[in-house]
Order: sequence, then structure tokens, then C-alpha cells
Amino acid sequence: MRKQKLLFKAATLLLAFVFAQTGVPFAGTASSSYSKRETGLYRDVFDQSVYYEGTEPLHLERLSRGLRGAGKRARNVNAFDEVPDSTFFTNRHGREPLSEGALKQGPAADGGPDPGGDWAITKGKFEGLTPGFFIRDSQGERYLLKFDPIDNLELNTGAEAVTSRFLHAIGYPVPSYTLVSFKKEKLVIDPQATIYDESGFQKKLTPEGLDEFLLFIPETGDGGYRASASRILEGEILGPMKFQGRRRDDPEDTVNHEDRREIRALQVFASWLNNNDMRESNSLDVVQERDGQRRIWHYLIDFGSSLGAASGGPKPPMFGHELMLDYGETLKAIFSFGFWKKPWQKRWDEAGREVQSPSIGYFDNRHFRPARFRTQLPYFPFKDLTRSDGFWAAKILMRFTDDDIKVLVSTGEFSAKKAEEALAGTLIERRDLIGRYWFKQANPLDEFRFFNEGGAYELRFEDLAVRHGFVPETGSVYRVEVIAGKGKRRIRVAQEDIQEQTVRINSDWLTRYPSLDLLIRTRRPNAVTWGPFVRVRIESQAGVPRLAGILHQD
Repeated sequence: MRKQKLLFKAATLLLAFVFAQTGVPFAGTASSSYSKRETGLYRDVFDQSVYYEGTEPLHLERLSRGLRGAGKRARNVNAFDEVPDSTFFTNRHGREPLSEGALKQGPAADGGPDPGGDWAITKGKFEGLTPGFFIRDSQGERYLLKFDPIDNLELNTGAEAVTSRFLHAIGYPVPSYTLVSFKKEKLVIDPQATIYDESGFQKKLTPEGLDEFLLFIPETGDGGYRASASRILEGEILGPMKFQGRRRDDPEDTVNHEDRREIRALQVFASWLNNNDMRESNSLDVVQERDGQRRIWHYLIDFGSSLGAASGGPKPPMFGHELMLDYGETLKAIFSFGFWKKPWQKRWDEAGREVQSPSIGYFDNRHFRPARFRTQLPYFPFKDLTRSDGFWAAKILMRFTDDDIKVLVSTGEFSAKKAEEALAGTLIERRDLIGRYWFKQANPLDEFRFFNEGGAYELRFEDLAVRHGFVPETGSVYRVEVIAGKGKRRIRVAQEDIQEQTVRINSDWLTRYPSLDLLIRTRRPNAVTWGPFVRVRIESQAGVPRLAGILHQD
């Protein structure tokens, strides 16, 4: 019996290994105990910049795709080329625009620490570039307070408040971040409170130690302090989420993370919010019970280094342009003997080598190229981003109107109106740069729907590049190929070029063929070639058509 159990276990592990290598999901089972994971910046750097970069040529499937210029389609999209809601992502603003109040509130439904009573410091985090401390408010709720650098009041706290609300509106799970202002008298020290000092030793927190810490925190105009209050997540903390592979102890986690569109799309959203610090260490898997079900939710956390901020001050000019360990850029610098000026160096010179404002740091769109934006670490899902993934992200991003962006930026509570306007203006301009780029890479046709006009059916669609003013309203031509059958039996039923965003459906097609594919390509004014296709699948019954699927070419 024992031998049979061992053989069964070995076979199970072997199957899991094989399925993992081939990318075939291997369904997990519910687990009463979950595996926990620890990581940090140094481990992230070694794993991504040294190990995975060094061994990437050994991944033959990736190497083959790279040589062929072929993209790997995301594996968690539905028949309509959308990402279903899950514990990774819930489409919010992209599906139905949120109200001004919902945008402002974001994930912070709790409203932050109770302002009516004392805040007890339970633990200090005074070492590192982003010091802070954990508190318990008068209602027993726990928060982490983080502060700005001494010379940059509002910089990191504002970035965290704004970016967390953007990402929540987009659809990612994020904790509650609330900006709070308080006087020293509100703080009391829990008798058991400890701190880790800069030498890494744990010691008891004393009033003198707290006073020393507050010396390095910028004061507000009334002699108080400003902080970002992050509510401690309830549930069982499992550690950071991996951007590759999947959890074997989560029955809902059936697709490798590098093949999930919402993970790949973090590259696009990071480029918009200038969050080059998007990495595994800034995520968190948490087991939470909701509606009577225990599920693992995959949070993004820690946004103090987004927009124009970085740990310790304004964002350095090279951030967003180069990887932390960028071998290619290093070789260029070596072989150019210092004569080649990098884009970020030109950008810094054009800015007069000065930041826009102490409160918003260094954030502009000079030399910004959506395809060239770099997070600190070269994660596989960011490399695997296809044009259909980018289009999906850009489609959501373009749902944010100018007013939406201004509302979200206002949650940073910047005291200088000009700084707030500059930040909103940069995000609005960058939104359009990203949308224009991805709508050019993919075929930006969307919102397909049938209309019955006097017994004749029409398939109407929206050209998002036209809607958002990236191309003229007239001059675009759409080539529609009508395909019936499958495999070697596929036949072209019809083909026509149209200029309106309407395909008239021949009733004969619907009666003769139960299933049709419409391949639609677009040619822009003055262009000589046709762009990528969108495949629209139509099924019909008794001559009545219905949409059965949409696919944007990768």
C-alpha cells in the first residue's frame, strides 16, 4: 500500500512538472494550509536580472517565438477577448465608468484611522528609505503610517494616494490608502512597542526614540505631520505573488501568471503611472473570507515610488528608461566611449536638471515612448505583452476622461494648485500617447453589436482610434472577409472594402452557414498596407445572427 501511494504521488508530481513545462493548466485542489513565500528587493534583482536573464536563451519555446516575432496569446481571456473577473482583477472603470465619489474613495471605504481618539504605536519601522510605524486606532483597526522625505512634503504620500486609486479603478485589488494629518499629541506608545533601528537590531520604542524619528519627518504648516495610512489587510498573509508560474494550492489559479493578460498589462499601466517599481515584492497574496468563501486575493501594494516619486526623494532621471541592471544600455555606453547621450540624459538636460515641484517630483513626457518604458526588473510577463494585451489595457486606460484624471489627482491633496494641475496634465498627455501607440499596433475595433434594420441585419462597431481623435474621422477603409467552414474546408464567402463602421449581413450567409468568421482589417489614410485583423465569429439560428466571439490579432 505504501509503495502504491509513493508511486501515485510521484506520478502526480511528474504530471504537474510536465504540465507546468508545457503551459497546460494542472487543476489544484482546495487546501487548508497554504504555502507561504518570502522575497525582497535583492532576491528579486538576482532572480530576474541575473538568473532568468541568464537562462532565457535556454527556454527554447521563448527563443523560437522571439526569432519568429510571434506573440503568445494570453490564456485567461474569454471568447470576447476580455479578462473575466477574478481574484486577480475586477474590471471596474473599463466596464462602467465610476462616479466621482467612487473614484475619490477608491479602496479606502474605511475612511482611514479614527480621528476621534489616540493612535497607539505598536511597532516601528525606522530603518530603510521609507520609514514608518504601525498604529492601532481607538476602534482597534491597524494601519501602517508612511511619511515623506524631509525636503519633499506630499511627494510619496500623494503618489501613494493617487496611484492606489487609479489601480483600484482599473480593477486591481489594492489596500486602503488614506492621507491623514495629525499632531504629535495623538500618538501614544504601546507598552510592547518595538523598533528595528538602522543597524537591524530590535529594541523597545521609547518617547525619546519617537522624538528622534520625528526630527526627520517634514512638518505641515500648522506644526503637524502628514502620512499615508495603509490599513493592514485582514486574513492570512502568504507573501508576494509570483509573476511567473502559479500557485498549486489555489484551485482558482489555473493559468500561469505570465500568461494572464492582467499581469502582462501591468507593464502598460505602470508606464502610464510611471511606476517603475512594479515588482513581485510590491504584491501580496492574502487568504480572505468573503461571502462565506475562503479565497486567495492577489494584491498590489506600495505605490510611494510611482508618478514623480522614488524612495527618498524625486524620481532619478534614468528610472523608467533603463532596467536596474541593464546590460544592453551598459554595452552601448561602453562602446560609445561616452559620446552617446541617452534619451533620459537628453530629457534631464531639457528639463534644466530641475524637478517640476518638490511635491510631485520628476515626471514629464519628454522622450516618453510607450514601448520603451522599463520597470526596474525584466519580468517575463512584461516581455510577453502582445499587441492584443496592450490594446486591452489601452482601451481601459482611455476610458478615463480628463475630468476623471483630475478627480483622481486631487486625492493626493497637494497644497500647490499648479503642481496638481501639472501632474494631471502629464497623466492626460501620457494617456493619449499610450492610447495612440497601442491603437496603432492593434486593430482598435470594438463594441461590436447587431442591429435589425427592416429585416436586414447590420453589424456595427466602433473604431476607437477615430473616437479618440487619433486618426481622422474619414479616410479609413475596412476590409471585411467573410469565411465559412473550418480547417482545410474554410472557404471565402465574400470580401468587400467599406468606409463606414457598419457591415451589412447578407441574409443568404445566415441561412447557408451556421457559423461565420468575419476577418476585418483596417487601412488608414495614406497607408499602403493593411493592419492586423479582428476576427468576429457569428453564429446563426433560423436566420438570426448572434455574436459568438471576438479576437484581436496578437
